[in-house]
Amino acid sequence: MAGASLRERDRRWSLLDQAMSNAGHDLLIFVGNDYRGHKGTLRYVADFNLEHRNGTVVKPRGGDAILVLPGNLSTQRHTSDWVTDIRFPKKLVSGLVDILRTQSWVRSVGIVGQNQIMRVEDYSVLTESLPRIAFSDATHLFEQVRVVKSAEELVGVEESAYILDRCFDRLLEVAAPGRTEREIAAEMYRTATLLGGEDTLFLTMYADVAAATGRAGVTWGVPRDRVLRSSDLFVFSFEVTGPRGYWTEFSRMVTFQRPSDELAHMAAAVTDGIAVSSAALGEGIDDPVLVQERVLESAKRFGVTSGYWSGHSIGLDVLEAPMIGAEVVDNDLSQSADEKPVLCGPGSVITLHPMLWDPHHDVMGYMADTFVVENNGCRVLSTHPTQLYQVAGGSS
Repeated sequence: MAGASLRERDRRWSLLDQAMSNAGHDLLIFVGNDYRGHKGTLRYVADFNLEHRNGTVVKPRGGDAILVLPGNLSTQRHTSDWVTDIRFPKKLVSGLVDILRTQSWVRSVGIVGQNQIMRVEDYSVLTESLPRIAFSDATHLFEQVRVVKSAEELVGVEESAYILDRCFDRLLEVAAPGRTEREIAAEMYRTATLLGGEDTLFLTMYADVAAATGRAGVTWGVPRDRVLRSSDLFVFSFEVTGPRGYWTEFSRMVTFQRPSDELAHMAAAVTDGIAVSSAALGEGIDDPVLVQERVLESAKRFGVTSGYWSGHSIGLDVLEAPMIGAEVVDNDLSQSADEKPVLCGPGSVITLHPMLWDPHHDVMGYMADTFVVENNGCRVLSTHPTQLYQVAGGSS
């Protein structure tokens, strides 16, 4: 399909230029690799979908972007006309040094992905080769820019949400006792691919006893050969990008027989956690800390606990700032106290996914919906109600 419009490119580049001016940067370097959450920067700035290895984009303030890629990517299919200056140096970092040496006016460079993605070796080469330039991490600056999606971006988000809904339709047809997680996942992958889905992340979750501690808790991972029983709770999370590269997430709890009172209670708790947090967003509460507080208050009312973050922004990367409740499990993903927080305001796309645990009955719960925050509310993208689903069996 055709790439994003030139109007969208100009909008993004203008926002980046303004952010650079505000921060005192002369130029930004965007670093990406082919990991799920590390390549959206290149697509945002250059409309380039990195399929392999790593790559960078150089964006001078007020100037056109330059795409710098490893030599073997010179044959990757690329149809976008956003960037006309595409370079394939034998060593990527040497290409960056060459560009910066020609930009004699550059004194301050922000690196998007400096601490999370850029190789230490490349950073050392840059700083040693260009001592006149002050390099600093600009990832937070970039997150502030991209958190608000344009109307064109939202078309891509809605595209992937539609794909996920059709995948769940198929899951309800095939999920049954005797099937393996892998068999169900295969049908989800197939459906997504046929509808234009590209990158995928499919996970399953269930309660289990940890061998290391002997305590019950939630375990999750990619689908394996676990055979589903009629008494099992089948919980999955499926994240996918549509043809335009935007991620959305969808998750439901599925059972094959009438749920126990404890399981029904847990499903109600997860449903309420999503309801109260999305309501907070719709009311204009844009601080992720306050949104997380709504989830925790809900969990307390139901007598369960939250042991995982409750959501995050989502877009061209599967994880974008802000994170909602990141401090629960991973302070590396939390926003620094000395940085202006990234907020969940109008135009942001937020996935909400409380993961809850009932320590009294060893029951887990998890569901996910993706929302668009609007000026007068919060719009859910899936057409499937947020609830526990009971299916009697499956078809072939």
